[in-house]
Amino acid sequence: MRCGRLLVFASGIALLVACGRASDDEKPLSVPLSAQDSAATAREIQASLSGDVAPGKQSYSFRGLYAGMPQARLEEHVRRSEAMSSCHAVEKSPTDVTCTYDAVLGSDSAHVSVEAQYGAVDARGDRAAFTIIATRVLPLDVDGVPLARAMSDAFEAQTALLDKRDASYGHQQAQVRMGTANGARQNFVDLAVTSRAGRELLTVRLSRSRTAVLRR
Repeated sequence: MRCGRLLVFASGIALLVACGRASDDEKPLSVPLSAQDSAATAREIQASLSGDVAPGKQSYSFRGLYAGMPQARLEEHVRRSEAMSSCHAVEKSPTDVTCTYDAVLGSDSAHVSVEAQYGAVDARGDRAAFTIIATRVLPLDVDGVPLARAMSDAFEAQTALLDKRDASYGHQQAQVRMGTANGARQNFVDLAVTSRAGRELLTVRLSRSRTAVLRR
């Protein structure tokens, strides 16, 4: 039985509780967070994992977005936030379209930049997002490394088809790659926390094979 971390909220503070054996990459952080920082990070985790999820536990979800999401549903999702958007054709694939959105997403009304690549999936030309890239400049009181740990644990629970997870964590940086490499329902997530101009930048890339979207 797969055993991941349990996210517990106590007095507004999130605690990541592990069970079973942990690898070096998955051991708890050696430097504890302050109560204020812990509470802010807990709120960010909760908002990041809230919203729509893919049907059938076959894809990863971030702030209600998931690869394989129909374009109409995604745009309804971001339209509620009065997002600014623009679209252009993909030069190497004339049936595909890439759209960018400056959106406000989640229970905390966070500013998130979203880029989605859509492809036609049926004879009517209905489109679905094969790739979604979401970027967010994290608030100063949010620690991106515990956020990345909690999100990767949650992503593992979101799919029944996980093949492997590669993760590394450091000071103000994290890199997580996970997904399904075999079978018809291939889906992947790349999660990165990097430092930029004194702030932490969270980038979540959700992707799914075109064949998997066709069979959804």
